[in-house]
Amino acid sequence: MRIGEIIETGTTGFVAESLKLNRPPALGSLVKVEVGDGSCVYGVVSHGTTAGLDPGRRAVRRSTEQVYDEAIYDEHPELRHTLRTEFSVLLVGCVEDGAIRQHLPAQPPPLHYSVHECTEEEVRTFSERLYYLRLLLSAAGEVPSEQFLAAHVRQAYRQRGEDREWLERAAREIAALLKYDYERLMTVLYAIEAG
Repeated sequence: MRIGEIIETGTTGFVAESLKLNRPPALGSLVKVEVGDGSCVYGVVSHGTTAGLDPGRRAVRRSTEQVYDEAIYDEHPELRHTLRTEFSVLLVGCVEDGAIRQHLPAQPPPLHYSVHECTEEEVRTFSERLYYLRLLLSAAGEVPSEQFLAAHVRQAYRQRGEDREWLERAAREIAALLKYDYERLMTVLYAIEAG
């Protein structure tokens, strides 16, 4: 399913504008961009935001006693044209020569290409190997890497049909990655459990 269009792209990730206002894909969800010849790049949603088209102007309150929440958009239909929802994606893999690779792709995806939500089967296939968790753990962004990693593990767990064996494998991999940082490890494991 097409969920956005790339509006900024780089070696480690991209920013896309969501097709639905106020509805970025869930934090930690796996997405893909088809780049031609059966190739694609995979990424994990690392941040979402909704703001005005003009970066110098903040949104102002529109609610009244009688008009609030979704009714604001009915009362002020122009908001659907003056606001936009964007999401950031960290690249974690690609398809090369027909095989899934879990590393940064050689080239970032092109500007204005479509971003697609991965199917449950694609999530299962991509997440079978866990090498890419290192990329998530080392991510620097608006969301702390521990929370970002935990959000992805929760999302993948749900999309894998609550595969308990996979969850335990992921927890062991994270424990190995953070074996010298107990506080970070516990932060990730508590955040996974809370989901």
